[in-house]
Amino acid sequence: MVPKRFSAAFQRAIAIILAAGCFSVAQAGQDEDLDLIPESVSSALLPTPKAGKGPLSLQLFTEDEYQYNSNRSVVVPLPASYLPDWKNRFTFYTKADVRAHKTLTFSVTDRLNQLSDSYSDFPSGVVQNDLNELYVSWQAGGENYLDAGRINLKSGVAIGFNPVDFFKKDAVSLRISEDPLVLRDNRLGTVMLRAQSIQSFGSITVAAAPQISAPPGTLLSDGSSFALGLQHTNPYPRYLAKFNGSYKDVNAELLYYNENADSFLGAAVSRGIGDQTVLYAEWSGGPQYNIIGGALVYDGQQLGVDTEKYVSFLPRDYDKRFRSQAVLGMSFTEKRYKRSTYLEYHYNGAGMDQTDWNYWYTGGYYASQLAPFYDQPMLALWSIRSYAQRMMEPASRHQLFWRTQWQDAIIPRLDLVGLAQINPVDGSFFFQPMAKYYAGDNFSLTLTMYFYVGKPRSEYGSVNTANVSKFAVTYYI
Repeated sequence: MVPKRFSAAFQRAIAIILAAGCFSVAQAGQDEDLDLIPESVSSALLPTPKAGKGPLSLQLFTEDEYQYNSNRSVVVPLPASYLPDWKNRFTFYTKADVRAHKTLTFSVTDRLNQLSDSYSDFPSGVVQNDLNELYVSWQAGGENYLDAGRINLKSGVAIGFNPVDFFKKDAVSLRISEDPLVLRDNRLGTVMLRAQSIQSFGSITVAAAPQISAPPGTLLSDGSSFALGLQHTNPYPRYLAKFNGSYKDVNAELLYYNENADSFLGAAVSRGIGDQTVLYAEWSGGPQYNIIGGALVYDGQQLGVDTEKYVSFLPRDYDKRFRSQAVLGMSFTEKRYKRSTYLEYHYNGAGMDQTDWNYWYTGGYYASQLAPFYDQPMLALWSIRSYAQRMMEPASRHQLFWRTQWQDAIIPRLDLVGLAQINPVDGSFFFQPMAKYYAGDNFSLTLTMYFYVGKPRSEYGSVNTANVSKFAVTYYI
């Protein structure tokens, strides 16, 4: 996130440069698809201490993270004002669950952030509050549950990309990491009504999210520090129905999703091989634009950009038609070392192929010649790549993904995490190593690095930032 003084139409484009559900009884089945993630992996993703006992469960922590960016010259550059040398984020995190009655629970998750960078006078900057979740959960009788409010509804079994996680779109308000699991837990929820029934044969979940019109500059949109951003999470009427079931060693999830009268189908399946290996797959399909066409529509409708000014830079297939997205993956857990590794292949039928990338590089080169006088074309080109981030999808048609986490690595209280996103066509890749040390029960230190590696005309070699260093101090209250 960048200071809101920058153009709202391209705030999210900067992110690509710098980085190229229910509580209590409702948890019994709301995210059973996530149970496949080994506990050693999920427990160390976020600085979340153990919940308290009794009717009130309260989790609090403060975190300060300093980030230094090492920038480089690229074929499609952004203006220097979009590339601060350093950034700082101070966060106060609150998660509270209140059991008002044995069948009624209120939940809230909130992140209050103070953001500053090399273009602001430290410690001044921008205050941004993200109300991730706020909802009430009611056990209607037996194993039947009803939830209402802002809910982060998750679906799917993959780690790096979830084609069936339909409510992920445009829900990441502040990109605090490039780890998909961290982003999945920190995104904004959608205002919805959700019902679930858990039976012996499996569980059935239905959800309905209304369209909430939120003019720019209001509390409901993103016009202030405490705005809710509902124009991103509730842009259209949306409906979801999904079934979760299992047979022997096979777990399956079937989904139907409707967004603004467009219907999508989805499926996820996983099977354990022994007690260490899990094979899994996800697929979804439905009518949608490709990344370029979707960015044009998004910039025009959500951000008010005159997209006709740059549509000629990438004259390709912009039509909405049936497109598929899929993941094939496997995980391997070494229980002796508390280490888990994931390998995945991602296919995004809406992603950019090599011809699209060639248009992007060529268009950016000619646009850069106008940069001293007119930088709008380059900002527009970068908004296409940032659109993929907003949708939490790979920008390219094909992607390889690797993630490993080692808990209590080498020495006790030290967690090591490494992840990589690889473009198999041009050979470029993004690599993020992280080391987190728990210095005490209430204190941890985290060092994270980003590396964007590749030729100048490659997906990750064309990112303005060559590498990033981040250091965070977290205190659990």
